[in-house]
Amino acid sequence: MLVDAKAKGKSGLKGAFECLGGGNDGQVTREEMVRYLTRRGYPGNASGLFDLVDVDNEGLITKAEFGNMTQEDFIKRGPIRAFKHFLSSKFGTVEDAFNNFDESNDKKLTEDEFVTVSEKLGYEGDAAIVYRCLDENLDGKLCMTEMKTMLGKLKQAHEDGDPTKDGGKKKKKKKGDEDG
Repeated sequence: MLVDAKAKGKSGLKGAFECLGGGNDGQVTREEMVRYLTRRGYPGNASGLFDLVDVDNEGLITKAEFGNMTQEDFIKRGPIRAFKHFLSSKFGTVEDAFNNFDESNDKKLTEDEFVTVSEKLGYEGDAAIVYRCLDENLDGKLCMTEMKTMLGKLKQAHEDGDPTKDGGKKKKKKKGDEDG
């Protein structure tokens, strides 16, 4: 992207973002990103990369989201963010989630316990990676405090019971649309 940007007289992250499709409207759609990366022979999962960068899961990458991927802990936060979104759809609080995961009632979660319960609940991500991110002190025993520290408060994914109330997507602005 940076090479393409430089060839077009642009530079840095702003130029890369514009080459990716964020030029006129300041947003990149999944289709724009996948098309760009596929045409350039990207060997990975372009759609999966989009999901990693689309921090708010709104279906568009903003300039801020694109810039945030340069932060040191960006990769670690991705799995945590996805898991938090998953928990938000299942539980009201981190405490409720932890208590459901703690099948042994010993106030500590082992990696095996965490992965097993995650799979039972239908989590499709890599629960072992999430566990390792959450276990900040690396003692192999995830406690409620660690889980609360890393996840913060859960938002109800659909408080009114309708997960598709607004379609869950930002509307892409068309040329000529005015803010307002």
